[in-house]
Amino acid sequence: MLLSELVDRLVEDVPAEDGVPSSEQYENAVRDAVRDFSERCGLEQIATLNVVSGTATYDLPADFLRLIRLTQLGGVGIMYGADSQIIPLSGNWCEKHTIRNGKITFYPIPRYSLAREFSYKAAWVSTLADEDYADEDFETLGEREARIVLLKARSIASTKKANAQAGSAIKYSFGAVSEDLTGGAESTKATADQMESEYLEACKVYNGQHAMYGD
Repeated sequence: MLLSELVDRLVEDVPAEDGVPSSEQYENAVRDAVRDFSERCGLEQIATLNVVSGTATYDLPADFLRLIRLTQLGGVGIMYGADSQIIPLSGNWCEKHTIRNGKITFYPIPRYSLAREFSYKAAWVSTLADEDYADEDFETLGEREARIVLLKARSIASTKKANAQAGSAIKYSFGAVSEDLTGGAESTKATADQMESEYLEACKVYNGQHAMYGD
């Protein structure tokens, strides 16, 4: 699903008024919607971490959000090397890890080399062929996911529009005549809130149709 296609669909659903949303705001609304959808509904992926003796820190996949599980190092007091050789560990040995800025770091520094399988919650990320954002592609984002993402993007874009309308709306009276021009902003904000409710409900349905994460 191309970013440009998502933006075009959003522009059609939420037409700009007096330049709001702007082109940049439309694009940011889609990006923010994809990120939010990823946090709420990201799916499980499986990968391999090639641990090398003497190296503590490793890059995680670009779509990594949260670690679900990591292959343990064998039984109590032992682990298995790459050639299935049993390696004894001291009785008080305990491996820990931290995850920060797309990297995982092991403590203490590994003194073994081993391919360790892990599973993680993955985001929908885009690839960029060149500097033209129209070529940016969310390769794993299908039509079903796109419809949910656009609900969130419509909510974001409509909120931007409502805020602009509220800033320019006025109430005035002249003698017995009065007029309230704030109704447009209230109507647009109500639309934004409705889109947000539909989005949250769609996320619940989407999550309910996929396997739950393990411990």
